[in-house]
Formats: sequence, C-alpha cells, structure tokens
Amino acid sequence: MVEKKLAGISLLYYPALILIAAMIQGFFRYSWRININGFSRKAEADLRERVFSHLQKLPLSYFQHHKTGDLMSRLTIDIQAVRELLGFGSLASVDAMITIVFSLACMIAIDPWLTLWSMLAMPMITITVRFFGRHIFRWSHSVQEQLSDISAYVQENLAGMRVVQVYAQEDNQIAGFRKISSDCMRKNMWLATLWGIFWPLMRVVSGIAATIVLWLGGRQVLQGTMSLGEFVAFNGYLGMLTWPLMAIGYVVNQYQRGTAALSRIGEVLDAEPSPRYNGAAAGEFNLLAGRTIDFRDLTFSYGPGNGPALKNITLEIPAGTVCAIVGETGSGKSTLVNLLLRLYEPADKTIFIDGIDINRLPAPALTEAIGYVSQDIFLFSGTIRDNILFGMNTADMAAIEKASSMAQLLPAVQEFTGKFETIIGERGVRLSGGQKQRTALARAIIKNPPILVLDDAFSSVDAETEEKILTQLRQFMAGRTTLLISHRIATVRDADIIVYLRHGEIIERGRHQELLARRGAYYELYRRQQLVRQVENLDRLDGPL
Repeated sequence: MVEKKLAGISLLYYPALILIAAMIQGFFRYSWRININGFSRKAEADLRERVFSHLQKLPLSYFQHHKTGDLMSRLTIDIQAVRELLGFGSLASVDAMITIVFSLACMIAIDPWLTLWSMLAMPMITITVRFFGRHIFRWSHSVQEQLSDISAYVQENLAGMRVVQVYAQEDNQIAGFRKISSDCMRKNMWLATLWGIFWPLMRVVSGIAATIVLWLGGRQVLQGTMSLGEFVAFNGYLGMLTWPLMAIGYVVNQYQRGTAALSRIGEVLDAEPSPRYNGAAAGEFNLLAGRTIDFRDLTFSYGPGNGPALKNITLEIPAGTVCAIVGETGSGKSTLVNLLLRLYEPADKTIFIDGIDINRLPAPALTEAIGYVSQDIFLFSGTIRDNILFGMNTADMAAIEKASSMAQLLPAVQEFTGKFETIIGERGVRLSGGQKQRTALARAIIKNPPILVLDDAFSSVDAETEEKILTQLRQFMAGRTTLLISHRIATVRDADIIVYLRHGEIIERGRHQELLARRGAYYELYRRQQLVRQVENLDRLDGPL
C-alpha cells in the first residue's frame, strides 16, 4: 500500500514539476518578449524620427539627386527591416542561446563524450552561414534597392497622372512598371533560392547529429553503459537544439536584411546637412532691421562639371526699395534668389544683409526676415487656412482675411462652402493654378516680413488680376525691401531699380524709362511684349470668325 501511495505521489509530483517549469519558462519568455519587442518598437520610432529630422536639414541639391520614392522606402521598408532585426531577431538569438546553454549542460551531465560526438556536425553551421550569408546580404541589398525603385516609380506616376492620361501613356507606364516589378521578382526568386538551399542544409546538420546519437547512444544502451531513460532524455535535449539551429538560420536572414537596410539608412544619415544650419546661435542676431541686400562679386555654379550660373554679380538693393530682375529663361534669376535664401550655399562674403554675411546668419533669423513666393508653388494637403499659416505659430482670422484680400484670394475662398477650412487635397489639387499662387502670396504676406521675394509669383494669374494684386501690394511693399522677378515688363516697370540678367551676368540696370532710352535688351523685350499685347487686342476685337 505504501509503495502504491509513493507511486501515486510520484505520478503527481513530477508532472507538477514539469507544469511549474513550463509556467516559469512561459513567464520569462513573455517578459523578455515584451521588453525586446518594446525596445525594437521604440528604436524604430526613434530611428525614423532621426532620419526624418536629418532629411529636413539636408541641402536642396541632395533631393535633386535622390528620388522621393527611394527616400520614402528608406523611411518605411528599411526601418521596418531594422526593427525586425532588433525585435524578433534579437528575441530569437536570446531564446536560442538560453536553450543551447541549458540543453548542452544537461547533455554533458548525462554523457560528455556522446555530447562531443553529437557536436561534430556543428562546424558545418559556421561554414554554411559564412558561405550563404555573403550572397544573401548582396541579394537582400539588391532587393531593397529594387523596392525603392518601385516606390519611386509609383510615386512619380501618381503625381503625374494628369500628364499620363492626357498623353495616353497608360500602357507605356504599365509596361515600365511591369519591367521594374519583374526585375524585383527575379531578384526575390534568387534570394528565395538561396534560402531554399540554406534551410534544408541546416536541417541536414541536425539530422547528422541525431544519427550519431542514435548509433552511439543505442550501442551504449545495448552494452548497458547507458540507461534507456538517459538515452531518451539525451535525445530530448538534442531535440531541443533543433529550434536554436533553425533560429540561427532565421537570425541570419534578419541580420542580412537588417544590415542591408541599415547601410541604406546610414547613407542618408551620413549626408552632410546644409551649412545654413551651422550658423551662429539664433540669439546672436535680432530680426534684421535695415534690410539692405548687397551682392558682392557673386559667382556660383551647381557643380564641378557645370559652368557658372552666375558670374561676378555686384548689386546693392537699399532698404525699402523695389528691385526687379528680368531676363531670358535660364539666365540665373531664380538661382540668385535661391542663394539669398541659402537653399544653395554662396561663397563667403558675397551676399550681405544689413552688412552681415548671410553665411553667419542662423537659418531662423534669415527665414523670419524673408517672405518668399516661388514660381513652383507647393501646397500641403490641409485646409486653406493651414497653408496660409504655414510657418506661423498663430494668427487671428482678421489677419488671415487681410492677407487673403491683399493677395486677391478672399473672393475665391468665400465661394467655397468651408471657407478657409476647405480641404484643398494633395498639392492643392482642388485649387486652380492662379488660386495656388495667390494662396502662396497670402502665406508670404501674413508673415509681415521686412524682405519680400516674389519669384515670378504672378505667372498663373491673368493681367487684370495681377494689376489688382500689385495695386494692393504697393501699399504693403512700402518700406520693405522687395526683390521682384518676372518675365512681364508690366509687372516690373514701377520698380526703383530694374536689373537685366543674361547668361548669369548683369548686362543692364536702371529705371524703366532709362532702360527704354538705351534701346538695349530691356527695350527689345518691352517691344516684343507690346507687339504681343497689340495682336491679342486685335484678336479680341475681331472676335471669332
């Protein structure tokens, strides 16, 4: 009876121990999974924020040489691959190490020599990982690059959908996408082939170890040097090594993908920020007061292989005056403005505001002092109000309406049901070209800047609307230094000084009447535009045939 009771107790005791051990194992695995996965998610968020913040400070030239879709892929797909490496990759590594240490300790306790024999196949793991790892990394990197190409192609196609449909290029775009997608599939198939060979080899290694144990351990059981229970336990511990072996393969996969992605992210982080963010501390300069702009022997080119876009520009724009710049397309007008804004870096001591080299000015002081409207308008997919207040902390509705009225935007806004809260869609798709320009102009006006730069800001509005805007702006520009760039003589004729650029050089400067009297390039441009206007008036009078 006593023996039966002891046997009954044993039947309850050992299963209970196994249950407790499983519960403890489950608790610790849950704990480290929560911590490791939580760490990987935080690291992902921090890395994504750091990359995005770094992108905000890169020079404009960087974005002219890198596709938007490629950068988006690095911010999403690549960072996700890094997160998987830090998350489940680290988790699998920790899990595998703990299991390997525990299993080997138990195997050595049962039979050290049998453990040594069973480990003879393990060096094959190192050889397999080293051989395949090199090729897997190369193809993983190539696949990541191909995914970036797909993202860039789709982004460009969707952004230019209107042009695609107008020119009936849908089939050609589909063919182009099919080619890129096929290349991606081909590279993925090569990568899958490598993994298709790698995983079975890992199983072969574990199978060799099991075969050795079955042969040598079975002999020891038959010879009586090992009990059947020890043999079963040894095989159980050896079986526990199967998952770590598989985990090694998984970790190698995550490591190769993660390091390939990390190298692409590193390329972004290694890019040098624009020098405009390396200026003096913002507190060293107050808001610029005098607003005198001075260009001194300024020469600039976009790269070593390119000729100078601007040559020996010397120009002083006194505070409170309006300086107009005219010239043919490609003469350097917008380049001059970009250098003033430090979107490109001018040479030291070539551009001054109030006698201060702009390369010494911190970016906030420079951007606060300048209100800028570019010829390439970009609006964000928020409300009209959000776009007008872009760059402003806050402003009351009266100020928004005043700026909109001055930009001749208010009548158009009042026609919308939502007024200033109207959602304008991606890149302002719900607005016409003229409405976009007037929104951008209101955005510059509401800043109330001491310096106003209008880079062909009226190209998308008709002559009548332009005249209304200029009438309102004349009062606003009074006392402000204004740089006015335009192709239309009617826009610049009232400027205090007019500069004519050709091939990056100033060939004429003076007031409107002075330049007409010289009968030079400015006069020829004026005469051509007068002829065009006369022809348009005649066509309007004649009416349709």
